[in-house]
Amino acid sequence: MSKSDEFMWPQGQSCAVSLTYDDGLPVHYDLVGPLLELYGLRGTFYVPAASDVRVHPECWRLLARRGHELGNHSLFHPCTRLPERESWLEPWQDLRSYTLHRLHEELATANLILQLLDSQTERTYGNTCCETKVGRDDARTSMAPVLQELFVAARGPLNRQVVDVRQPVDLHRLGHFSGDGLTFEAIKAEIENAAEIGGWSVWMMHGVGPDTHRLYIEPAEHEKLVQWLGTNKELVWTAPLVKVAQHVAHQQA
Repeated sequence: MSKSDEFMWPQGQSCAVSLTYDDGLPVHYDLVGPLLELYGLRGTFYVPAASDVRVHPECWRLLARRGHELGNHSLFHPCTRLPERESWLEPWQDLRSYTLHRLHEELATANLILQLLDSQTERTYGNTCCETKVGRDDARTSMAPVLQELFVAARGPLNRQVVDVRQPVDLHRLGHFSGDGLTFEAIKAEIENAAEIGGWSVWMMHGVGPDTHRLYIEPAEHEKLVQWLGTNKELVWTAPLVKVAQHVAHQQA
């Protein structure tokens, strides 16, 4: 690869980071969005269409107007119904009972609901429970055809790996890290690893604080992370998943 063909981030940064927040929680528009904006950053909020968006649609509409991505997180947040999930996942939400057709119809409907909020026609999908297949046993089938049709990209397996943009990237199966329960220093170390290879570090979080979700990052650790990213824009491009995915697709075309 010649120097002129090398992958470049928009302003020559060393790496990219996408902060993504799952499950459509009030803390996302009450605290997270305003904090990101304070430091000139924007994030991706993966919102199930049958979540708080039905109760407070205007809050999510305003969040989108301020430059954040409303990502698709399905209609009903289906996952494989394992014993440890039975307290919050109904039998009809079991991904093992899904077909590709059912998945397509639910995700397309969720896209329409989100489009009515933000007017956007391009967005990304946050795979619920980080799962990438539907169906049961030998009939398990990859979601890939549906995700490729409906989305710019999808945040897929929780593999704790940097997206290596030096190689061809499968934008509909993006690996990522979980920030829930981590300290700022631990997250910063992973981002610095991404900078060493010029990669893309994708982070999934849920709540911010113990009263917001059973999975969460401590507010003080989260604020230190956002402040550090905001003051290191020359090193790290922090942007919604859809914008980074569009840039990667353009650079690798």
